[in-house]
Amino acid sequence: MNVKELRDLLGHDVLLLHCKRRTKKPSGAWGELTIADMEKPDYLAKLERGNIGVALGSKSGNLIALDVDDDSLVEPYLALNPWLNDTLQTRGRRGCVFWLKMAGDYHAKTKPLETLSGGDAGEWRAGKNSQSIIHGIHPDTGKPYQMLNKVKPLVVDFASIVWPKEISNPPRLETQLPVTATEEAEEPEDTEDPKEPDESDEVDAWVFSVHSVEDALRVSTPTAAHQNYRLALVLARAVKALERQGGKSFTPEQHRDIHSQWLARAAQFLRPGQTQEDYFMEYLNAYKLAKFPLGSVVLAQALEAAKKKPIPPAALAWTDNPDVRLLVAICRGLQTIHGSEPFYLSGRMVQKIFKHDTHATGAKWLRSFCVMQVLDEVKKGKGLIASRYRFNFSSV
Repeated sequence: MNVKELRDLLGHDVLLLHCKRRTKKPSGAWGELTIADMEKPDYLAKLERGNIGVALGSKSGNLIALDVDDDSLVEPYLALNPWLNDTLQTRGRRGCVFWLKMAGDYHAKTKPLETLSGGDAGEWRAGKNSQSIIHGIHPDTGKPYQMLNKVKPLVVDFASIVWPKEISNPPRLETQLPVTATEEAEEPEDTEDPKEPDESDEVDAWVFSVHSVEDALRVSTPTAAHQNYRLALVLARAVKALERQGGKSFTPEQHRDIHSQWLARAAQFLRPGQTQEDYFMEYLNAYKLAKFPLGSVVLAQALEAAKKKPIPPAALAWTDNPDVRLLVAICRGLQTIHGSEPFYLSGRMVQKIFKHDTHATGAKWLRSFCVMQVLDEVKKGKGLIASRYRFNFSSV
């Protein structure tokens, strides 16, 4: 396939990378490349010479590569996820690569996958500076990479992926929680009580990672031993997120039912000497201690950080408005808190921060940030749900 055909197949928001013939390594400082380079004739011509890789994750419209590096694992994936038959599939030496475009939150880091016996099961490729070869000659076999299913990558939700039981460490959504070394930690680290928004704040003052009990269970089920204490807090905060979205507290019966479902999923990792009632008490204590719903970020924290560490004026030469510069620093703070995940921000929240007469000014500023490549709008907002953005650190 030539470069034009690849772009038509993958999408014109995807960054292709030049690699030397028969290698997997991109040439030059490819981490500095952006989608704008795909419009340069000399770069497109260079791509035609050698192997072609694909930048993954946010650089390419949230395109990811699920590398199944074992022939025997391909069928389990397809059996559990029949829709994978309808997405782009390629093959190098063995197994196959499923190419997907992610809608919404997903595990935005590259993660090696392992079998239950500790063997190599491939890789979830989605992190910063991650890439995968899609065209050219494989360095080990000396044969061309194969296009097994020549269709556009499907747009899917991360939660829709069902992981085969043979995979011991499937990727999970990031929770932004501190990771304790063992279950015996004294108590969660987020028991500080930073300034929270007023109860009258709109829904978009908070960022939600879960929208159903199934989501809450999915992000809090352990995948290995010594995770139960930390994940009890994850479950508790997920329940608080559901309560805030629904506008009412869960009943004791609902708490018990949700935790019973969690126990069933976590059965293989429960301690023999700890009863189900012990685990339920642990969850209830975590619920009492947790200050914020899962995924929530208090905007005041990002504002405080922005005031302490403003962005140098020289880095924002396109504006001399101090409030605009402060908002850029707030966005940087929100992204730092979120790690690799996108964050929500609305014109109404900007209006509150700067006391504008209407939310239109804030909305206009955020749109201008996208034009200036300070922000990438990952998902456009609707109703009370704010747009979702990623901050471009290279812009400042």
